[in-house]
Amino acid sequence: MQLREKRKSNHAIPTSAMGDVAFLILIFFLTATVFTKDKGLKMLLPEKAELEDIVQVKPENIVMIMINPVGAIRIKAAGEEKDLSPHEYGEIKRIVEERLLERDTLLVVSLRTSKEAPYKNMVNVLDQIKLCRVTAPDGRELRANKISLIPTSEE
Repeated sequence: MQLREKRKSNHAIPTSAMGDVAFLILIFFLTATVFTKDKGLKMLLPEKAELEDIVQVKPENIVMIMINPVGAIRIKAAGEEKDLSPHEYGEIKRIVEERLLERDTLLVVSLRTSKEAPYKNMVNVLDQIKLCRVTAPDGRELRANKISLIPTSEE
């Protein structure tokens, strides 16, 4: 009796369609993924001014709001200085609205924030400035449209 040799079976996974499957999965994820756009503060910033384009503003037309590294707020307006805690944002709105009534369209709000200050404090103060809206005696609506943002490193 003669014995036959056993056939060796080839145990392999067919990989001929693997590239097609990988390509289809790649296409699926590229079309199904939503890329979010980073959102920042929506502000229209002016172009860099030349030396002859710089406008001089009288000190009485400026409301200066400073935020120190701790987040405390100091307001200088009309020769007066007032210190506020980081949570007295309503007071900022009131002061700017009073100055708007006095100075009309000449008012410039200067926001000076320390680079070490909490970011949320600057955003909250900026929100209060943008909320300022008063009606002039002649019926016009006045807003704080001229805002200067200046980062500071020393206080």
